[in-house]
Amino acid sequence: MAIPPVSYTRETPAGYPGMIATTEGAHADVSSVVEVGSGDVAFGSVVVHGATEGTVKAPTAGGKFAGIAVADRTVPFANGAVFKPYDQLTCKRAGSIFVSALAAVAVGDPVYFTATGGLTNASSGNTLIPDAEWVIPTTGAGLSRVRLSVSK
Repeated sequence: MAIPPVSYTRETPAGYPGMIATTEGAHADVSSVVEVGSGDVAFGSVVVHGATEGTVKAPTAGGKFAGIAVADRTVPFANGAVFKPYDQLTCKRAGSIFVSALAAVAVGDPVYFTATGGLTNASSGNTLIPDAEWVIPTTGAGLSRVRLSVSK
């Protein structure tokens, strides 16, 4: 039996969407359950408060920011990198987390979320996440990092 070839790159990826970037400074994580009837929640995407206490859901018009979904290695492989309704997830409310930027961002830019849970620095038609900023610049859509300081 032949041994399959293995290839390695010289560059290790900085992170992946939903990965906690650092534990420095103030950080806060809240455990929640994905609300029944919610769409799938991708790792590293925004969630808003659900109708019932302790639940969150994929963003909807007028939804209030609850956090960013932290990646979880215990999610079944068949699910992909998403949480399904009834899944328990961790919401990052303060601290630093890797996310996918939808467009080019600069360090210190404000962070907005779209109606689908994506993150951008464009204000038009999007909702501002108070006390949040971009930490890693991008030249287009791609992996970046957001620092959250949600205090309430």
